[in-house]
This record gives sequence, structure tokens and C-alpha cells, in this order.
Amino acid sequence: MDNTERRFIPADIHSHSTLSPDGCDLPMLMAERACGLGIKHYALTDHIENEKLDSWDYAGAIERSYGVFLEIKERFAGRMEVYYGAELGQALFNQPQAERILAEHDYDFVLGSTHRTRTYPRLDRVPDSDEDRYRCLDEYFEEELRLAEWGKFCSLAHLTFPLRFISGDVGGHEVDMTRYGAMIDKILETMIRQGIALEVNSAGIRKGLHVPMPSAEYVKRYYDLGGRMITVGSDAHRTADVGADIPECLDMLRDIGFKEICVFRKKQPIFITIT
Repeated sequence: MDNTERRFIPADIHSHSTLSPDGCDLPMLMAERACGLGIKHYALTDHIENEKLDSWDYAGAIERSYGVFLEIKERFAGRMEVYYGAELGQALFNQPQAERILAEHDYDFVLGSTHRTRTYPRLDRVPDSDEDRYRCLDEYFEEELRLAEWGKFCSLAHLTFPLRFISGDVGGHEVDMTRYGAMIDKILETMIRQGIALEVNSAGIRKGLHVPMPSAEYVKRYYDLGGRMITVGSDAHRTADVGADIPECLDMLRDIGFKEICVFRKKQPIFITIT
């Protein structure tokens, strides 16, 4: 039995199924894995890549997602709270479309995320030069700030996402993140003002960064600025990764001083104690 199965996981509200183009396992199998791990609060948050809906059958997946949610909710009633979720990528690349999607679907929980920038369509394929790496990060954090200012979502996903490809085991490059301190503070302050939660995404631990996204440094900064709304998610794309490394994220949160995490029902936070 692995560490994920030995330790209690109260929530995992970032995961993907075959209703995402990169998902590996059926939605019900993902939920079965979550329930089997004893997770009490669970959401599938399948991708809606807002700027390229015609690149895959996103429209069909979005339409099927509510029925799938109802089936999962009924199947695990009394054992696991299930939330209707989505991960909305690049919302501001087509803001009217993003707002239409949100208006037409009664999501409990929406993650706001940035998986590309205006110049770099693949963050895992940024050219191998310092100039490109820093330009990518400049654009990324500017987009995150605009997203936080827009604010029509519940939690900001994986704040330091590009580092997964630029540094760590994958990219291997040193990055001077001190140059982004003021910008990240502005993002966090905007989130707090807007009532947006900060996601602690455990995928960084298993995807070569060896720390969550964002790492403790930025989560502590959010705490010091007065932020108290945290969501946790594995960002699993297969059943084997559901709940993965969330206990380590909870340990980090407790060390920083957090006593609760939150989930969302009808876009309103519900707080769950972790102490």
C-alpha cells in the first residue's frame, strides 16, 4: 500500500478524465478511485481550453459533463461529496465565449488557469534561451494578473505552472524568481480582494519540480498577505494519480499556519478543517 492510501485525504478537487483530451480514464473510474481512497470531497475539473474549442470535441464534452456529474453524485451519495467542476484555460483569450460558457453551465467549482501565453502556445516547448524563458514568465504572470482581475472563477490553478517545464527535472534551468516577487504579490493581493482561492497543486511534486505549484514560499506569502482560501488538487489525469501527494501539501499548509482548506458548492466556499 502506498503513502497516498495510508494517509487521509479530505479533498481532491482538480482532476481530469476522458472528458479532457489528455485524460486517460473514464470519469466513473476516477471517482471510484477517489472514493476508494477515502476522499470525502471530489471534483472532476475537465479542461475547457477557451481559445481552441474547435481543436477537440470540447463542446461535446462540456455538454456531457453535467450528466456525468449527476451519475457520479448519485453513485457515491452518502460516501463522498461530489462537485460539478471545470478547469477554464485562457479565459481572456476569448472573454465573451468564456463568460457565455460559465453563464450556460451551473458549475459548483471553476478553476482559472493559464496553459499558454500569447507568444508561447506550448509552455513545454519554450525555446532554450534565457531571453525566451524570462519573456515567457513575464507574459505568464501578466496573464495571471489579468485573470485575477477578471475574477469570474473560484480558484487560481497552479500559479507557478511554467516552472514545471523550465526548471526542475524537466527543464533543468535556474530561474531568478526574485524578479517576479512584486508581480506575484500583486496577483495574490488581487485574488484576496476578489475572493478567489489559491490552489495548491500537488502535481509539481511528481512531475519533476519536487514541490507543489506554488511552492511553500508563495503559499506563505499568500498567508502573510491575509489569504485564507486554499483548494487542493492532484491534477490527476489517470486513476493512479488521484489524491497523489496531497497529504504532503496538507503538511505544508499546516506548517504555514492554515487550519482549513475549502471546496465550493454553487461557487460558494465551504471550509474543511485540516488540523
